[in-house]
Amino acid sequence: MNIGMMAAWNTDSGVAVHAEPLGKAWVEMGHELTVFSFIKDDFHGNGFTGEDEDYVIRCLGTKKTNFLDPRPILTRHFDVFVIQDLLMLPIESLAAIFPVLKKRSVVFHVVHENIIPEDVQFYQFDWDGVIYFCDRQDFLHDVYPNARLIPFPCFPRRRKNKQEARKNLGLPPDKKIIYLFCQRGYQPFCRDLPDELKGDTVLLVIIPPGEEFLEEKNPPPWMIVRREKPLPRERFDDYLFAADAVIMHKYRSRNHAVVSSTVYQALGAGCPILVPGDSDFFYPFDQEVIRYQDAEDLRNILVEIIAGNGKYLNTMMEVDKFVNENSPERIAEQHLQYFEDIKKGNSNVNRS
Repeated sequence: MNIGMMAAWNTDSGVAVHAEPLGKAWVEMGHELTVFSFIKDDFHGNGFTGEDEDYVIRCLGTKKTNFLDPRPILTRHFDVFVIQDLLMLPIESLAAIFPVLKKRSVVFHVVHENIIPEDVQFYQFDWDGVIYFCDRQDFLHDVYPNARLIPFPCFPRRRKNKQEARKNLGLPPDKKIIYLFCQRGYQPFCRDLPDELKGDTVLLVIIPPGEEFLEEKNPPPWMIVRREKPLPRERFDDYLFAADAVIMHKYRSRNHAVVSSTVYQALGAGCPILVPGDSDFFYPFDQEVIRYQDAEDLRNILVEIIAGNGKYLNTMMEVDKFVNENSPERIAEQHLQYFEDIKKGNSNVNRS
């Protein structure tokens, strides 16, 4: 199958974290893929995380600039064309070429909103199919009866020697490491360690450029503070491989985001992930993450993890199960099946 996809790519945005494992799985399955993505001066996300593959063409800007060079798109023919996160794209320019695009391809929209959009431009496109990835988006059936729920893809399961990862990053080889991830809007909730951990454990804090962090100028001996631009995929993984646990602290309204794409990216690296227990952001995760209720609960959990408490072994088994069930290959195949269902004219497709 020849597939075109318009989406964020090689950036730290949630859309790219969805699009990349999906697209790469299609390529590995033998399908032909062309990705149309944002130019380097006008993109969605905080920064770029990798070099482009040879099937990536940067020919569009964001909705704000409405830049779109249609030539790379309209001079190619695709069996299927997938458009991700419409309201971040140059929607007016896209609407101008959409009739030509639809004559040549079966066109799908992957919806990233978690509320039904108020923007009327969202509804001007006559999609052949609509895809969503969380049951909190079931409202789409009110507008698109044949929309299909296909889960968000996990990045693949991968492992690396802990000492090798620490050497690559210049981190202490003989300490336990608690990794405080403070990029992509995640907050530095934990700024201290329990006293019983301060002798042989390091709190590693990774913050983006421009973020205020008072301890940076004079950190205690058990804290390492680093400023990092958006992490390339390999470096993102190395921090997880090097750590004994990672804290990802974020509260976010359900009207702003659907799921934590960062957790979907991180799970396959095998590092225990700690998240705030009553945050609605970490849906649909259940036993795949470790939830803390407050600062004291987090401190107790950290002590147990560093001590090697066996009760968290079940969490890691659940992680492996979840990553396998939501692997790029499985999710890519579900998309392909939906494409075929729509191409065959079957409008009575299942919702999940």
